[in-house]
Amino acid sequence: MRYSQLMAPIGLAMALIAVSACGGDEGAGDDGGADGAPQTLELTAKEFSFIPDKLRVEEGRTVEVRFKNSGEVLHTFTLDEFDVDAELSPGEEQVVLVATPARAGQYSYYCRFHRAQGMEGTITITGEGGAEPSPGSATPAETTGGYRGY
Repeated sequence: MRYSQLMAPIGLAMALIAVSACGGDEGAGDDGGADGAPQTLELTAKEFSFIPDKLRVEEGRTVEVRFKNSGEVLHTFTLDEFDVDAELSPGEEQVVLVATPARAGQYSYYCRFHRAQGMEGTITITGEGGAEPSPGSATPAETTGGYRGY
């Protein structure tokens, strides 16, 4: 293997480590600032989980999710309330645009193929200025309530 071929994966790994270290469990992303740029989140699918499994975005902000399938089987990023259903083969990446969330709340995202195995997460839409949604305004995340594959 040539030096340049070896360095590309190492650089990518270092970038992913830096992103995950900065993002905690709330998802990595830029703040978009006052210029109206979209808030960008990183989301990786593996067998059988999302990394991270909790995302946070601000109400009224345009959102793009950089979705990567680092697993060995087909996965989806499905977010019903925003009509999002991106399907990726192993090793693929895609930028998924999410409709601008109009109100604060919590919503589930999941893999259509592996939800029964627990492959789901939560996206929290925060109120103005990043405030958590009030308990009465949150939309309950869907649950399957069934066998989780263990």
